[in-house]
Amino acid sequence: MQEYSKNYDDYISPIKIHSLSGGKSSSYMAVHYPADYNLFSLVTIEDISCSPKDKKIIQKVSDKIGKEFIATAEDDLTLVAMFDLEQLIGNEIIWVVGKSFENVINYKKILPNKLMRFCTTEMKLRPIWDWWYKNIGRKIKMGIGFRYDEKERAERFTTSFKGITGKRKSQNKWEEIEWREGWFPLIDDKIGHYQVYKWAQESGIKFPSDSNCVGCFHKPVQQLRKNWDDNTEKLQWFANQEKLFKSNWKDGITYEQIKKIGLQQDFFFGTGSGCDGGFCTD
Repeated sequence: MQEYSKNYDDYISPIKIHSLSGGKSSSYMAVHYPADYNLFSLVTIEDISCSPKDKKIIQKVSDKIGKEFIATAEDDLTLVAMFDLEQLIGNEIIWVVGKSFENVINYKKILPNKLMRFCTTEMKLRPIWDWWYKNIGRKIKMGIGFRYDEKERAERFTTSFKGITGKRKSQNKWEEIEWREGWFPLIDDKIGHYQVYKWAQESGIKFPSDSNCVGCFHKPVQQLRKNWDDNTEKLQWFANQEKLFKSNWKDGITYEQIKKIGLQQDFFFGTGSGCDGGFCTD
């Protein structure tokens, strides 16, 4: 790793890194606004019943992340979309992965919720930060696919992170580092949902109808209800965690209850998670 400098002014031309979610907006960004590196942080689960049916995809993902891949909490179409996007942009997409979802919640002994959003921190942000610290180690510009019609999300973007920077007497050494500034090219150029949607239709890439973790508690109840139809095994995994931890992902309703409600046909599906960390956005 290069020696880390906290003085951003030391660097005239900062490195640009795109954080890709696997959805349409960040993919549009990767195509139209090239960066030095493109990173995709994959959320994994260890339930074999949620494994992709295509064994070739399992092997390709295992090769990408450098270890055995079982399943993801995201729609399997996201995996294919990232491979197709890599071909479209003609540059490597680096896949990073942290601890599995099971590992994280077993360690925390609680399910994440709207007051404790540690899932994004541990499974999206930390793997990217760890890669950055090992391979870059100086302040960067990070491309985030926030659209112009959701520009308020950029105001809550964080620029520092506390990560492991070494060892001290066999204990992990933690340090809070100002490691990035936000780069929001879609906001800068006033690119909204329509432009992104139209491009996605013509891109040749089959994106999932709903991006990011299919059971994310940020998603509206009706979106989760539809995801029960589209990703039954994965929503069952989320429901099973509620039983194991005797707590809910969402206030006032369990995922088993969501499964039984009626599907509102005129609901605007596929709006993403609504998390503002900059790693879970379509």
